[in-house]
Amino acid sequence: MIFFFLLLFLIVFLVVFSNKADKSMYFRNDAFISCLILLIFTTVFQAICLLSSFYSDNTKLLTVFNKVAYFLSLVFMFQICLYLIRFPKTNRSGVFSVVTFIFSVAVFFVVFYTITGISITKENGTVVTSDVVMQQFPVAWHVLLNSVFFYVLPLVSFLFLLCKRIDRGTATYAKKLMNIVAIVAFEFVYFLFMFAAKEIPLFTVMTPFAFTVLLAIIYKGGVSENVFDWKYIFQKIAEFLVIYIVPSCVCGIVVALFSFYVKQTWLYVLLTGVFVALMLFVIYRLEKAISKRFSSFTIDYEKQLEKELSAIDFSGSTDEVVGKLDLILSSNLGSENITILMNHGRNFEAVYKTPAEGSLSDDDEKQELSKVSSSLNYLSIPADNPVFDSVLSINRYIIFRNQLSQYVLSSVKDGMEALFRQTDSEVCVFFVEGHTLLGMMFLGKKQLGNSYSTYDYETLKKVYPHFFLVGYYMHSIANESVVGTVNREIKMSDQIIHSIQENMDFIKNPKVDVGYLMIPAHNIGGEFIDFIRLTDERHIFILGSMSGKGITASMSMVILKSIIRTFLKETKDFKELVQKVNMFIRSSLPRGTFFAGVFALMDFSQDVMYYINCGVPALFLYTQAYNNVIEIQGDGRILGFKQNVDKLLKVKKIKLSPGDVLFACTEGLIESHSLRGETFGKSRIQKSVVENLSYPASRIVQFAYDDLKEFTSKELEADITTVVFKYRAKQQAYVESIEPDAESPKQE
Repeated sequence: MIFFFLLLFLIVFLVVFSNKADKSMYFRNDAFISCLILLIFTTVFQAICLLSSFYSDNTKLLTVFNKVAYFLSLVFMFQICLYLIRFPKTNRSGVFSVVTFIFSVAVFFVVFYTITGISITKENGTVVTSDVVMQQFPVAWHVLLNSVFFYVLPLVSFLFLLCKRIDRGTATYAKKLMNIVAIVAFEFVYFLFMFAAKEIPLFTVMTPFAFTVLLAIIYKGGVSENVFDWKYIFQKIAEFLVIYIVPSCVCGIVVALFSFYVKQTWLYVLLTGVFVALMLFVIYRLEKAISKRFSSFTIDYEKQLEKELSAIDFSGSTDEVVGKLDLILSSNLGSENITILMNHGRNFEAVYKTPAEGSLSDDDEKQELSKVSSSLNYLSIPADNPVFDSVLSINRYIIFRNQLSQYVLSSVKDGMEALFRQTDSEVCVFFVEGHTLLGMMFLGKKQLGNSYSTYDYETLKKVYPHFFLVGYYMHSIANESVVGTVNREIKMSDQIIHSIQENMDFIKNPKVDVGYLMIPAHNIGGEFIDFIRLTDERHIFILGSMSGKGITASMSMVILKSIIRTFLKETKDFKELVQKVNMFIRSSLPRGTFFAGVFALMDFSQDVMYYINCGVPALFLYTQAYNNVIEIQGDGRILGFKQNVDKLLKVKKIKLSPGDVLFACTEGLIESHSLRGETFGKSRIQKSVVENLSYPASRIVQFAYDDLKEFTSKELEADITTVVFKYRAKQQAYVESIEPDAESPKQE
């Protein structure tokens, strides 16, 4: 029965596996899915045959089931070998479809008309009897079929992959090599099953496990983005042996001993269950311990790279800044060279390229870099290249050359391959602000010749804010006409952040008076306000705070402001906009990043404001009707914690009246402490608003901040961000909730 339950477990695994492969962004092709489905049916029939062999006396029916299982396994092997022969092409082919059909019909005929019997017994395992091919060739048909489909065809596909002309400079080579290894690994696993079948006859029904190993390795090769170095490969093999193979062998031996020495069925089931549970716990602990022990291998340079990028001094010249970046990437990633192109209107022109050969002394370096920077006009890429629009549309700002076979990059594959050839590079980093491409950075091959890995990609994604900072510096701040007016004593990074913070569409509508204040506690922070004009009568307003401190939080803020404007170009629904922002924070910003604030849509034509609370700590409304300041934020969900927030977001609506004052702020204003340890609190904010209603919005904001300074009598503990809307329309004010099924307002 243990073999039957193992087959059931395999069926469940294959169903889950097929679902994952079908939904994969990086490995979606019908040929592979067809092989998986075929293997599922093969395993199902194998399980039915095994169970029926012990509980049914209908010999004819058993023979039919066994023949179907055998036929499916042969067709599976033919399909998978055909897949490997055609690799990397996975599209449907009429010729191969015809060949597959003819082979399937021929195999069906041979199996059902030449095989006289197939049976499964405890003593002999799977036993097949068949007629001989011909008198002159006295070989049984099933022996010939096994030889052709399980040995000859895999060998042919192996030779096809080995003999193909392979471009070693692309990921195609890595994946072809992976599939060659898959064939060898499959044969090894299959021979192990055949060897075990001599000792335990029923092991012959476990061949679907060998097929599964083959598919799993091919799938892994398909989703792999690179070729790992040998150190990584050997480490993973060792981990696999220690964590899985050894405990599995121990578990198998002990369970086998139970079957020999434990006669009571209930006791056998109990002991087996307890021991399997124990081994699963041991595997869990082993995996955790080994992961912790070898964690240094997966974080070799991430922290060091983050530290060095954060320390770049932007007060120097362009060559000094980019030269420092070049040195950092060379020492951490091992990149041979770096090329940076910036948007000059009609073209992207190279402004920096690492000297091709030789090491430079400190005295010659600046002069040489200057020569390089001034002699790169030959490297120019037209700005109207369609690949740039495609890159912006998929929101993928770091692309590796060995990733171009991924499904998600199919729309940019040809264009990016041309760019990589033109720049002789392996990695491209785009500097993107909103829907504008400021420039590009290309990294050359690694000095040791190995490929850029998944770890490299994930690390570069995490430090992308620092790359954007350099790109923004070179595009905006490093322009000679600007640099002459910049105080060299002030950090360029601060100026960049502040310039981006102030880059918004200020509301200029006679119906409203707007005032705001942004004061970071430590030069730069992650809090921001943004006003985005949709029409003269409609504006988006966002106030909030990114998690974290310093440059990391600031750059997350910069990226978020940019991506919101990008989303607005393609999203007309207010609620959908917030959902997309949540998804972006969750998937694209550093792990653990979240946003607490509010999104609002001001519609001055109807004197209303729609808003979604995303964890804003304070949103107050003063109405003349009640002559009081009330809280209107209600419950809110911080963005970035949950993948799907559709059901958690609730759009609310405020109807505004003449004299109404809307006051919003971040946590810093509320939670600041006095010398006695008291918090400033919401009540003091409400009191400040009431006392200063006669003043303009900018003064109301300033008075609240002055009250805070007087209350704390010390330096700021946290960033302070506040905004005030003083309304001048002529309507009655009230607050209402839009029903969950109501239509979200459109940003026309």
